[in-house]
Amino acid sequence: MLRNLFGISILFMVVTFSSCNSRSITSSTTGWPYDYKEKNAFRSAGSFSSQTPPGMVEIPGWSFTVDDADEYETVNRRIRPNELNTRRTLTVNSFYMDQFEVRNIDWREYQNWLTSVYAQVAPEKIEAARPDINAWTKGLGDNEPFLMNYFTHPSFNEYPIVCVSWEQATAYCAWRSDRANEIRLIRAGAIQAPDFDAIARMTSLEAVEEAVFTSKKFFTGQQDNLAKTYAGMFPDFRLPSEDEWEFAAYARKSTDAEGKIRAYPWAAKYQGKLNQQQQQQQKAHYNKTGADIHSNVFSRTVPVGSFAPNDFGLYNMAGNVNEWVFDQYITRGNLNRIDSVDVLDTFLPEYHKSADSRVYKGGSWKDPIYWLHPASRRYLDRHQSANDVGFRCAMSMIPTGAKR
Repeated sequence: MLRNLFGISILFMVVTFSSCNSRSITSSTTGWPYDYKEKNAFRSAGSFSSQTPPGMVEIPGWSFTVDDADEYETVNRRIRPNELNTRRTLTVNSFYMDQFEVRNIDWREYQNWLTSVYAQVAPEKIEAARPDINAWTKGLGDNEPFLMNYFTHPSFNEYPIVCVSWEQATAYCAWRSDRANEIRLIRAGAIQAPDFDAIARMTSLEAVEEAVFTSKKFFTGQQDNLAKTYAGMFPDFRLPSEDEWEFAAYARKSTDAEGKIRAYPWAAKYQGKLNQQQQQQQKAHYNKTGADIHSNVFSRTVPVGSFAPNDFGLYNMAGNVNEWVFDQYITRGNLNRIDSVDVLDTFLPEYHKSADSRVYKGGSWKDPIYWLHPASRRYLDRHQSANDVGFRCAMSMIPTGAKR
């Protein structure tokens, strides 16, 4: 029954996609127009625009040290309750990160493209991208409207995608990389726009794959164009590393006073910078009372632009939904003897050895404030999903003019 409902919702999604209540008629995550099948959507811009990836902001890399005195005590990085964490250093290179969590409309753009390309030759690829609606209902007995509408109705366009596994998130990152590079090359006049009508008539997966653009295939097949085109191409979109995510959540800048740490987005911010609604909502979306999560209207997700951003301009790095990071869940190797044992290792000493465990961070709509702390970390199997876990993408920053 649920699968049939989801199949019907895909048809609804395609019909309503171009009229969605989005920020613009162009995708903020890939740069593609939502009416991509129209020929006038590919008018050449004549040159490459800014190298900042669509939907992302720059995170300037450097190093800083955090410890208990600055970041508050985090129990899941201690052995005994009275034992303090010792200092550790976060060091990252400059990178880009999504300003917002990946939204439902972004995921529907992905599903819509897969449906346009693979419906006849590889429907399993479309099926593999479906959010797990059974995970969405887990523990939420009164959310029938959310079950029926959350992933498909335009009213939920700006809400974060959830119920997608680590595997699904990384597949989206790879797809987004190809689409963002493809549209830039089209508009620069380097390649022709795809003929989606012709692709839809193809009868073999091999023919479709040959017709579909990938960045890897472009560079492999057009070596002579490398020097001319690489300056306008993006590196791969990907999940952030755990250190990158944590660094971005602290949002500490090299110009900040020494020892200044913002453990939560609203720390060290004047109330005057926040509007009345943001003040009333306490600057983040989480379980503030520890009471039943069904007890108020904000008992589930909220739009990704809700609440104040942190000092890097990133929204909801604390609360709303937890976020996948790239790392396997293992004992952190860059910590000393005290910090190298997580409390989860104590209770589940064998689990962190699993090659399938992946870290998620940030806290969510149903978590207490403890899990909003940047240092807090949990895990889930990379094939599993949850109704409080989403993601955002990152991208490595390369020097201007670099070549492959």
